[in-house]
This record gives sequence, C-alpha cells and structure tokens, in this order.
Amino acid sequence: MISIEDISVSYGNKVVLDHFSLELPHRGITAFTGPSGCGKTTLLRVLAGLEKPKTGRVTGIDPKKTTILFQENRLLPWRTAAENIADVLPRERLGEVPYWLAVAELDGDPDTYPAALSGGMARRLALARAAALGGDLLLLDEPFTGVDLRRRGRILENLRQLDIPIILVTHEKDVVAQCARSFVFTGPPLRC
Repeated sequence: MISIEDISVSYGNKVVLDHFSLELPHRGITAFTGPSGCGKTTLLRVLAGLEKPKTGRVTGIDPKKTTILFQENRLLPWRTAAENIADVLPRERLGEVPYWLAVAELDGDPDTYPAALSGGMARRLALARAAALGGDLLLLDEPFTGVDLRRRGRILENLRQLDIPIILVTHEKDVVAQCARSFVFTGPPLRC
C-alpha cells in the first residue's frame, strides 16, 4: 500500500495541501480530478520526491523508482518518435520501441519528428516514453490532453496491463470513469 500521511505543502501564504492523507493500492489506475489550482500536480510532485512537504510523509514507494509525465511533453525535437522512446531505454531493451509506439497508437509514425505530430500525437508520444522508462510507480499529469475519446480508452487499457500503480490527474470525466479508483477534489487546499 502507498500511504500518504498528513501531507502539508504551502507556497508562501497559499496552502495547497492541508494535512492530506490517503492510501493507494499497489496496482491499478487511480485518478484525481478537481479544479485547477487545488493541489493535484503538487501531490504528484510530492509522490515523485520533487516537492518536500512541510509536514507528513509518504511511504510504500521509492521516488528514485518513480516516473512522472509532466503537463509539458518535453520531447526532444531533433529526435524522431522512435528515437524519443529509445533514448529512455537501456540498450538491452531497445527492441521494445515498436511495442511502446503501439501502446500509444503511434506505430505508423516511428520516423516522424515531434514538430510534425499533432498535439494529441505528441502527447501520446510523451506518455509512451514515460511508460517505457518504467519504474515502480507511474505518475501522469494530464496525460490525455488533445487525445480523442476512443483512443484514450484504448490507451488506458494498454496502461492497465503494466501491472504497476498508476496515478493520474485529469479534467477528463471519461478518463476518471475508466479508472479503478477516483477522487474528486473541490479545493484548494486539497484535503482528505
């Protein structure tokens, strides 16, 4: 079990997480949704070890074995879709590139550069790269921005096969409905 215990985070006088506690399973996809600014991304940053809370602790995960997909795609513009994925794989796993392109439904575009991809395609490539990187926990910040409804469902099903805990934040109601667990926040600050 991943345990978030009494986490508090503030930016100056603005409290974003206020004694937030929650337990999450070691398998399945958990979604967080709520208005902008309620602390969803901050929570992901705490789980990834990128943000140190003022109070509380997180147990059951190792931030060094956690992968995060940020809201920005952060693709290398001088590398093709296949190369962007290959860049995160160790040499012995380079044969997996076609698999990860297929997970994101980009198997027809391995030689395409990010600038030639649509916004949704670029987002899917960033998601595939994060999933390919691996780890014991996958954190996804708005992973389906610009991705059409049907494709979101198929990609979620592909991600479910990874058999690791996946925590995502989204404003997409259909994505929330397809996750094993979901939490809706009205914040800020985020409390539970």
